[in-house]
Amino acid sequence: MPLPPSCQVALKEWASVLAACARGEQLVFIRKGGLIEPGGGGFEFRAPRFLLYPTYEHQTVAFLRSPFQALFEEAMGQKPADGRVAFGLCGEVVYSTQSRDADLLKRLEPFHIYNDAFMSQRLRWQPDQPLVIGVIRAWRLPAPVSLPLSSRYAGCKSWVDLEEAVSLEGATPVLDEHTFAERLSRIHAILGKPEATPIVPPR
Repeated sequence: MPLPPSCQVALKEWASVLAACARGEQLVFIRKGGLIEPGGGGFEFRAPRFLLYPTYEHQTVAFLRSPFQALFEEAMGQKPADGRVAFGLCGEVVYSTQSRDADLLKRLEPFHIYNDAFMSQRLRWQPDQPLVIGVIRAWRLPAPVSLPLSSRYAGCKSWVDLEEAVSLEGATPVLDEHTFAERLSRIHAILGKPEATPIVPPR
């Protein structure tokens, strides 16, 4: 499905994880929601396509597998000036499901950069809520777009509505069709496509 011409909703994620997305290393996002999610509930994909908002405050290099820990320093070196947020990627959720199965999460390791300590921490936190697993296709904007920060963007929440829309014209997929389809097929073999939660419809 083609991207819309612009987007005004953004999903927060560690800048180091987004650096991995830009390299085609991260296809699976594993979430359980921020501390101030609307309604106090867990994480959900509230839009099928969204900008990827890099965050720096809570990312932890100790939660990344050793081959990818250099991405932490790379991301910190690209941190924009105070008072700005820079967008270089947008994402499209193509598949989502829920799980509390540590073994299943381990089998997804080829498709993300988190380590076992991260997985254990995520499973222990708010144990009544399952983890939400989303397969994200990343698209690269033609050039990074820098916007002023707003106080509305602050806090431990997953989603923000930007004060202005960002053009997606000219965005290109990080992985070509063949490569992405091959990796998605491998993920389906792990997660089991019939049990997937339908992605949210366009709005």
